[in-house]
Amino acid sequence: YQCDWSSDVCSSDLDNAVTEVEVVFPEGFTVAQIAARLERDAPGFTAADVDVALASGELAAPFRPDGVGSYEGLLFPALYRVASYEQEADVLGRMIEEMRSRALANDIEAAAQRLGRTPYEIIIIASLIEKEVKVAEERALVSRVIHNRLELEMELQIDAALYYGAPEGADFASLKVANSPYNLYAVKGLPPTPIANPGEASLIAAMNPADDPTEADPICTARTRKEKQQPCRLLFYVLSDAEGRHAFSSTYRLHELNVAAAQAAGVLP
Repeated sequence: YQCDWSSDVCSSDLDNAVTEVEVVFPEGFTVAQIAARLERDAPGFTAADVDVALASGELAAPFRPDGVGSYEGLLFPALYRVASYEQEADVLGRMIEEMRSRALANDIEAAAQRLGRTPYEIIIIASLIEKEVKVAEERALVSRVIHNRLELEMELQIDAALYYGAPEGADFASLKVANSPYNLYAVKGLPPTPIANPGEASLIAAMNPADDPTEADPICTARTRKEKQQPCRLLFYVLSDAEGRHAFSSTYRLHELNVAAAQAAGVLP
């Protein structure tokens, strides 16, 4: 307030008032979506200035290996209060610090060592889980599939990765044959960066994959005698209903039966 103390009259100085707005960044948003949301909901902020701040090289990039320039996966998605005196780099810095602190609080370094991965690879896996899973209890199961396939050097074949950075409206068939490091049908291993910014639940799932099913589990008992010569491990999943649940399997034959059932139910084309 500005006050004339001789007359005890005060008036609010709107030009100098600090205003705050709440901006929600949903889990699974990409850096580009975060930039667009900040521009939409925080007056005076622009997506172009977000890009400039990220390109400056002045912001910390915890867990990111040398040679990687992307900040994808390093911005923690949540509700943030954004003040009018802040700049884009201030907000981004808070999001990066929040991701770092959440990851460390969940022992990402110990988990990565236990799983034979780097913390950055754990964040990549978390981003894949975030984009693939709609039903909370399936996060750890999809995590187990990813870890199993990596261990066996199988292509991950994760559809969500295909669309990362792809032109809007790109069709699945074209992307599946594209020469891209995010085409996990053609490339073994993980993509070079996360494909989104994961929330805490997906981070925890990436660090703590579910156990493989026991031999008494229907997933295992459905195998043929020949298939039972191999360990029963979760290796496949396919969409099974309109709510986003998946059917999991341990062999390609059983996976094809699940695909056929999904097609018959109209869940898959």
